[in-house]
Amino acid sequence: EAELALEGSESVQVSEFDAGGAPGYRFIPDEASNRGFIFYPGARVPARAYAPDMVSIAERGYNVYLVKMPLNFAFLGWKKATAVMEDFSDIDCWGVGGHSLGGAMASRYVAKTKTDVAGLVVWASYPEEGKSFDDEGLRILSIVATKDEIISDENVERSKEQFPASRTEFFYIEGGNHSQFGWYGFQSGDGIASISRGEQVDIIVEQTSGFLSTLCPGD
Repeated sequence: EAELALEGSESVQVSEFDAGGAPGYRFIPDEASNRGFIFYPGARVPARAYAPDMVSIAERGYNVYLVKMPLNFAFLGWKKATAVMEDFSDIDCWGVGGHSLGGAMASRYVAKTKTDVAGLVVWASYPEEGKSFDDEGLRILSIVATKDEIISDENVERSKEQFPASRTEFFYIEGGNHSQFGWYGFQSGDGIASISRGEQVDIIVEQTSGFLSTLCPGD
């Protein structure tokens, strides 16, 4: 499914890019858009495993940049969003996100840099302890799954104190698990999902694209 998604769709063109040492896959909708979404993969997961999700988000009108990480670990490339934004300067409204470790590193990026990011999206993830999100213009979406046995429920609860309540949305996928946020098979130690991978991804895409649509002026 992931390899097929890299061929794009009727309304989305997919190509590889290298933005100043930040390589990845670019998903561009046929209809021009000034909105961009940069995504960091989970630990040890090849970026292409999220291609089906990214195609679907791009079909809803967003330029999506799926970043490849050194050795597939986002903590080795957590600043790469800056290079992407600089290389694609025609985008004037950005969201940044990621899955699992990728979400934690996207959170680190937003918390530690001065880059103008309108939205942070974390899938099955939470920020590192001690990180704060003081930018009044930043909005946050956290999506977690009820049968996820990989991430810590305690840390998800902690994130509710770190993320500003007035600017953060939490969404729970009933019956979803950690592995089904992408297309890389079953992750050892995870819970057994009671919904299909396709169903879970449809929910993730709907929630993510709906959130992104509220970020940009005029939307």
